[in-house]
Amino acid sequence: MNTKIPTLTWLILTFSLFAEEGFTPLFNGKDLTGWISARAEAGERNRFSVNQDKQALHVYAGVPAGAEEDTDVLYTETDYSHYILRLEFKWGDKRYAPRTDWDRDAGLLFHMHRDLNKIWPPCLEMQIGESPGDKFHPGTQDNTLRRFHSGDLFVLSRGLQVKAQRDARFYSPSASPSYGGSLYTQLGVEKPHGQWNEMEIQVHGAEKAVFILNGETVLTLEDFHYPQEDGSKTPLASGRIGLQAEWAEVFYRNIRIKNLSPNPTETSR
Repeated sequence: MNTKIPTLTWLILTFSLFAEEGFTPLFNGKDLTGWISARAEAGERNRFSVNQDKQALHVYAGVPAGAEEDTDVLYTETDYSHYILRLEFKWGDKRYAPRTDWDRDAGLLFHMHRDLNKIWPPCLEMQIGESPGDKFHPGTQDNTLRRFHSGDLFVLSRGLQVKAQRDARFYSPSASPSYGGSLYTQLGVEKPHGQWNEMEIQVHGAEKAVFILNGETVLTLEDFHYPQEDGSKTPLASGRIGLQAEWAEVFYRNIRIKNLSPNPTETSR
């Protein structure tokens, strides 16, 4: 007996589930409505397409393994500030030059601002990558050992500061908080290649963000701001949400968001 759920029924059930939880889909499973490709905006080929069978975004669909490729970022048409974002991702099998022998790499960007079509725009990133959390010391100069571990923080803007519990360049829940930029975590484990992983970011304006991978909290950061010469701070409290294409075939699906009420004391950037 064929027990496959028809696509329309699946969509109705999925949308109902998100609505019950207070989540709204950001990706409708059939086209790129609500999203913008930086490459497409520049008149180039969009590296993102829709896989109807998987109801997923497909990065580098149809491109032969090993081919020369470019990066891309697919970002929302709308700014967001206070929210919970959930999605699933899984790796495909193909990798592309110049990274055919590197660990796979992608990322979830948030608070994108200013140069939206720049690759990469000013923002914060929850890393998506297949490197294990204990792979090499991040200060190495050997590119063959370059680390891409899901849950790491990348600060993709000069001068942008965040507060976190830091032990050198690693996140440590037992360390004292201090200000800095990008930060590595040894927490979080991806599922075996080809399986869907679940990730979540909980974003509270400029005050706080929490990274969650497959149900495990892997990193917490606070107070995102640009320091000014007079000693004041310019908070980074909102921006677009983006997904990366970085020389590895990857799928994204079930992208949904739940807006949260801001704290009355918070200020916008």
